[in-house]
Amino acid sequence: MSWRYVRSSISQDIELAVCCDGYNKSLVQHFHQEAQISFVLTGWRQFLVGGRYIDVPAGSSCIIPAGVPHQGINCAPDTVSLNLYVHSDHSIALMSMTRPLAELFPDMPSSNGAASIACVAAQAGLSREGFTRRFSRHHGMPPHAYRRMLRLNNARQMLRTGTPPAQVAAATDFADQSHFGRSFRHAFGTTPSRYQLA
Repeated sequence: MSWRYVRSSISQDIELAVCCDGYNKSLVQHFHQEAQISFVLTGWRQFLVGGRYIDVPAGSSCIIPAGVPHQGINCAPDTVSLNLYVHSDHSIALMSMTRPLAELFPDMPSSNGAASIACVAAQAGLSREGFTRRFSRHHGMPPHAYRRMLRLNNARQMLRTGTPPAQVAAATDFADQSHFGRSFRHAFGTTPSRYQLA
């Protein structure tokens, strides 16, 4: 499975996503800090959002609110979609259905996320496991996966501004560039370098 992204010269929040070979393997569950509006121009895409499969044929669109976990499940070969990323301050109608993890864990250190989750759980009067269950029910993924997606979304923004992938990996607290590359490809279907060259 391979995605190629071409960003607009008008705005970094507009991109064409081209599925080069089609796929039937799910991308990892992820979310965006912005609302995602995908207009399928050719082919078709399938998403899994909140336990529901959403089929989006050519000529149709799909809106995924900011912060909502979703997966790209399937697409036809040579599918092309126009993706718009709408920041919450630009649209009142497209509101996030979740609170960002950064609001819950403003001081979460990257190397000790488990301890910070335990501290927040204790402050809420819950066990770490109870907090994780409640968080997962509300956000659709456990705290550690949610935090990883926050890091990957930050990395995506940095790549858009031209920051070198090695620097992005270090700035977003990945162990090394290889770990960052694997995580990025698993979430977005392309490598950081290819995404940046778009």
